[in-house]
Amino acid sequence: MSKLVNRKNDCTVHFMVNEEDMRELNRRFAMTNFKSKREFYRDSIFKNRIISIDLSSEFRKELRELSSLISRNSANLNQIAKAANSTGIIYKDDIESIKKALQGELLFLSELREKVSDYIINEVIC
Repeated sequence: MSKLVNRKNDCTVHFMVNEEDMRELNRRFAMTNFKSKREFYRDSIFKNRIISIDLSSEFRKELRELSSLISRNSANLNQIAKAANSTGIIYKDDIESIKKALQGELLFLSELREKVSDYIINEVIC
């Protein structure tokens, strides 16, 4: 005679990960106060926002443009830092150039943030 178990959670979810992913999951779990990995996984899955974005559109071009802008600004900043470190001097024009570049990045990010909702294919709030 078999015993019937009345469980609230009676479905199983199983997935495989590679060793690197497992190390990352364990690292993240260790940084939490969860008592079990089951609780950690459930919380990680159900309390996150998942957004699918159409990257085949104009949005992809804008992301590339932003990436290029950030790359150029980073290169300029590195050149200024290298010169400042070697000479011990930083010029006011260099500081203004950095400020202007960062303001440009922030403006671009702000505009992109306003447009991102136009490119969302699906949004699931778990």
